[in-house]
Amino acid sequence: MKILKYSMILIAAGSMFTACNKQLDLKNPQAIGNDLAFATDANVKQVLVGAYDALSSGNLYGGNIQIFGDLMAASGELNWTGTFNTYREVYGNSILTTNPIILNMWASGYSTINIANNVIANVNKVNAADRNKVKGEALFIRGAVLFELTRFFAKAYNDGNPATNPGVIVRTTPTTGFSDVDFPARNTVAECYTQILADLNEAVSLLPNKNGVYANKVAAATILARVHLQMGNYAAARDAANTGLTAAAGNFSTVGTYAAAFNTSAYTSEDVFSIVVNDQDGTNNCHTFYSVPPFGGRDGDIVILQAHLNLYPAVDQRKALFYDFAGDWRSGKWRDVFKNVKVIRLAELYLIRAECNQRLSTTVGDTPLNDINRLRTRAGAPTFVTVTLADILLERRLELAHEGFRIHDAKRLGETVNGRPAFDNRAVFPIPFREMNTNPNLVQNPGYTN
Repeated sequence: MKILKYSMILIAAGSMFTACNKQLDLKNPQAIGNDLAFATDANVKQVLVGAYDALSSGNLYGGNIQIFGDLMAASGELNWTGTFNTYREVYGNSILTTNPIILNMWASGYSTINIANNVIANVNKVNAADRNKVKGEALFIRGAVLFELTRFFAKAYNDGNPATNPGVIVRTTPTTGFSDVDFPARNTVAECYTQILADLNEAVSLLPNKNGVYANKVAAATILARVHLQMGNYAAARDAANTGLTAAAGNFSTVGTYAAAFNTSAYTSEDVFSIVVNDQDGTNNCHTFYSVPPFGGRDGDIVILQAHLNLYPAVDQRKALFYDFAGDWRSGKWRDVFKNVKVIRLAELYLIRAECNQRLSTTVGDTPLNDINRLRTRAGAPTFVTVTLADILLERRLELAHEGFRIHDAKRLGETVNGRPAFDNRAVFPIPFREMNTNPNLVQNPGYTN
């Protein structure tokens, strides 16, 4: 979520260097030392705003996480027609280790984690009344970003042995200066998920049910449910989704029409967590690359193909949201300029709870039939009399289309994408060349050369 820019300097530049000649031992007059940056309640809260600002980068939840999740599994339903070869490499599963947008995701992710770590390390400076909320927000940010980095840069949890497969680097202590720089090896996938679960479980326990445009209990429970779903732990995913829906009662609700959930400049009742964008601040790369010039977009780089449209019932309002421009179909979710990026919508929790209840033959919170029909009624699609797992998975695919879920669902479900198994090495990002070149303890992912 893009708030106001806050250029808090987290590295105490004045203390990083020493020299024998005191005339050269000069401090940067523009640097803010950690003793000042984290001296007060207000300062720590400003650094937390900086963590949200970093999270809202176009390299993360400002669009690329969503775009990459769908481009990687286009499978004849999407086409990249843009001129940016960096995105074409993602679309074609032919990524070079020097691809700058892949590096930017990695670098932005760890920068965001580092800011969150600084907040957590200094949370004792926060007023007691707000301490739990501030820590919960920082844990939510750290856990969510580590989850995204693990999903993109490591094998899926169900692909081989997570206890031995290399994940990404788990960072839980802040880097405040050059003296803190180290060169760690990659943690295992299992270790990454252990840290993600710890962060999100604690965030759920600390956050309020509603928290303005900041992270809340429902948001943390949703990401937690995503994690358990990715791991194939359906009971835990069901319970996390139900926890989120319980906390959402009286605070969030699905909007009246599907179209009303998108292209909004203010939070709707369905927005559990969004990136705020306006004409002064904020990034919405989904709009940039999905939309077209009449609506302020680039060139309509991502085209929706007929194979995807054929998945919808003819009367489905979700199908009606697509629009034609220059003879190609476009996603109406990201049509208008200066509109928010939807990261978590309440609808997702109903889908997770329905899928897990169906798999487990349970009815925790509600029946799968009721949860799915709630969304189909809103979409104007025919309701089910009985529902199957295949029905629920298709409903998830239609409801969350082009919001970044496709490659991750294909991996957890063991599907084929782009004519290859979703577990193919090319469906995992390479560790960026710069990181491999800097850190001798990193190992590259299979299928890539340094």
